[in-house]
Amino acid sequence: MLTYDPRTISSKVYKNLDDLKNKTPNESDRKEQKSQAVELYTYISTWGLLRLKAEEFALSQDNKRRVVQSLFQTLGEIAFSGQPNPFLGRDGLNYLTGKDASEYLGFTGLALQVAREFAFWAEAIYPKTQTNPNPPTVTN
Repeated sequence: MLTYDPRTISSKVYKNLDDLKNKTPNESDRKEQKSQAVELYTYISTWGLLRLKAEEFALSQDNKRRVVQSLFQTLGEIAFSGQPNPFLGRDGLNYLTGKDASEYLGFTGLALQVAREFAFWAEAIYPKTQTNPNPPTVTN
């Protein structure tokens, strides 16, 4: 029996999103990742988990794709702890389409919780760039 501990989801999301950020040196790429991480919940609740998995292969922006891949990596780590992750790669599409409605909805519910954590941690991991309160002035 799986014991539910909300820290499991939070800690895995934090670790995976922080790892992704640390592998991305460019600030504009990080902003793109943050934006995608915040939008995951809305996407899943509107379009569903299967479409998000398909979107992973359609995204032209690598940084957004990496965030989606990170969500599926995290989802698999939580749902299949210590086992191979069936959500990774193109096989993830086949895995999701092969589930009955109850299992698919269960994974979707878990994915929504993971996506909510992504949105929360994105704000903490990708803080807004600090602006200089005293910008330099030009004198003639």
